[in-house]
Amino acid sequence: MSANEKTIWTETFIADEDLSDEQYYGVALSDDRTVDLVDADTDKPVGVLLNTPGSGEEALVCVMGRTPIELGETVAAGALLRCGSDGKFYNWDPGTDTTCYCCGMCTIGGDASEVGEGLMWPANARGDC
Repeated sequence: MSANEKTIWTETFIADEDLSDEQYYGVALSDDRTVDLVDADTDKPVGVLLNTPGSGEEALVCVMGRTPIELGETVAAGALLRCGSDGKFYNWDPGTDTTCYCCGMCTIGGDASEVGEGLMWPANARGDC
C-alpha cells in the first residue's frame, strides 16, 4: 500500500484486456467478475486499478477509499471526479456532464497525466439524474 492509499474496500477481478500500463486508471465491469479500462463516458466505473495485470490476470481494484488516480486534466482538491473515455479522471460537473457518473472527490490535485489522489466511491449519479 502506498503512502497516499487507504483503501476501505478492494475487490479482485480478472483483467479482460492487458491493463499493465493502466495503474491508477478507472476500470469498469466487462462481464461477470472481469474488468477492462473505462473506454466510454457512459461507462460506470467500478473503481481504480491498483496493480498492473496482463489479460487474464488478477486485477486489484479500489472500489472505495483514498487512492492515487491518473488525471486527464487539471483537477483541484475538492473537485468531484468522473472517469473519461481514456480511463483517466476529470472534473465532474453535474450540470454539464450529463452522460457520465460521479465516482469520487479529488484530495490531492494536479495537472493532466500526473498522479493525484482521490477519495473514491462507487459510481452513483449522472448529471441528468
